[in-house]
Amino acid sequence: METTITGDIVQSRAVDKPGIWLNPLKTLFKKFGETPTNWEIYRGDSFQLKIEAREALRAAILIKSIIKKINKKNLDVRIAIGIGDDAKYANRVSEAIGEAFVYSGELLDELKEKKIHLGIKSKWPEFDKELNMMFKLALVIMNSWTSNTAEVAAILFDVPGITQVEIAKKLGIAQSSVNDRIKRGSVYEIIELDQYYRERIDTQIRNLNSYYP
Repeated sequence: METTITGDIVQSRAVDKPGIWLNPLKTLFKKFGETPTNWEIYRGDSFQLKIEAREALRAAILIKSIIKKINKKNLDVRIAIGIGDDAKYANRVSEAIGEAFVYSGELLDELKEKKIHLGIKSKWPEFDKELNMMFKLALVIMNSWTSNTAEVAAILFDVPGITQVEIAKKLGIAQSSVNDRIKRGSVYEIIELDQYYRERIDTQIRNLNSYYP
């Protein structure tokens, strides 16, 4: 299975200096590969990222957290995850063809119309229905993250398994402050959602492989 993330920055034009979100976004994307083969930022505030299916939600939450921690009013990100067969990426991810590419593009348009900031579209309608309902509930939490909570969430998703003590040392704050930020933002619950997503996508792919050996 191939996976494409297509997204755009919400209220990007309200920011005088786009570098405050553009530079962190580029730094994050470099961890997933090289541009333009694996990722591209185009039209000023739109982007695409090629990624493994089981890493897609973690990547989406990382993108969300680094934008939210900028602490600019109304600045946010809209993310569409497309999962499908037979994607051909050629030399640029933005010129890909195949299901994953088409699904993510179509879904982003739908998300704009519905004013929803995260969604998934695949060849499995029931899987999409289940996960999209969970994403909507998670967005109630993530859309309200403060910059401080988003900062901690970004570290937790970037370095799985890192402890609160290690985060506190990294940020130069008390461990109790880290714990408060995590609790206020229900970050551990979002991590559980990512773990559940991984289990579900693994099952879907395993079932598909057994059906088409």
